[in-house]
Amino acid sequence: MFAIVRSVFMHRYVRHLRLNFNLFLSPIFLWGVLLAGGGLVDIRVWFGYLALHLFLYGGANAFNSFYDRDEGPIGGLLEPPPVDRGLLWFSLIMQLLGLPLALWIGWGFTVAWLLLFLASIAYSHPLVRLKANPAVSLVAVALGQGGVGFAAGWLIPEPDPLTLLESRALLGVLTTSLILVGLYIVTQSYQTVEDRKRGDMTLPLLLGPRRALLGACVALGVGGSVMATWVVRLFGWDWALLLIAFFGLLGAWLIYWALRFEEADVVANFRTTMRYVAVSSAGLGLFLLAHLIR
Repeated sequence: MFAIVRSVFMHRYVRHLRLNFNLFLSPIFLWGVLLAGGGLVDIRVWFGYLALHLFLYGGANAFNSFYDRDEGPIGGLLEPPPVDRGLLWFSLIMQLLGLPLALWIGWGFTVAWLLLFLASIAYSHPLVRLKANPAVSLVAVALGQGGVGFAAGWLIPEPDPLTLLESRALLGVLTTSLILVGLYIVTQSYQTVEDRKRGDMTLPLLLGPRRALLGACVALGVGGSVMATWVVRLFGWDWALLLIAFFGLLGAWLIYWALRFEEADVVANFRTTMRYVAVSSAGLGLFLLAHLIR
């Protein structure tokens, strides 16, 4: 049985789902659930998580892999397997498997799910390819995975979409958008060679990786500060100071790396990026889970 399971997870199509990388997006969804007053006792939260992080994000990663055809490291994969036409169909089927779960959760969550699905197509497909323009790709990521990803979590305990106009929700969207923009720039830092070959203009290519990483530090700092203001109101100064200290350490790490960044060290930069994103996501995830488990 173990051998069968291992063979499934090692299949090149499944590897392109980059399920380990999808875990890093968990805090966006969990922050939406928490600010809306939800908790992990709600089974819909678990199914919503699967609809997004397993099916939708996984399929979107495979869809992106098909059109990018990377030969060097990509998020979650040091050595991407080769792609063929079957990966395109696999990616679309994988994404659509999450739609029944979205429909079961509710129409508000389904609208958010569909918006993310469409955004993932537009992000990579050659006819639109939002990722080819640095400003457009940042806005797409901020409003897509950042804003709509937060909204998906929010709309489980608060199914009325109009509640997203509340100040609590709008600041939550601002928080996740800024944090995700910062991490998105970090994940682009080691891909400059591949992006240059494809003609995709990213912020690290436009500004240079070092300046881009310092810009990512600013986005993370502002996002963390906005998040801390709500944490003070919800859980008190002790938790807020802990969060501020955490973002301070992330900022110091990013500045240290930016000042010593060497574009030619692709593998080393990839590994540093994965460690940085993993620590950022794990820290925020544990913080949110501590308040969601009740």
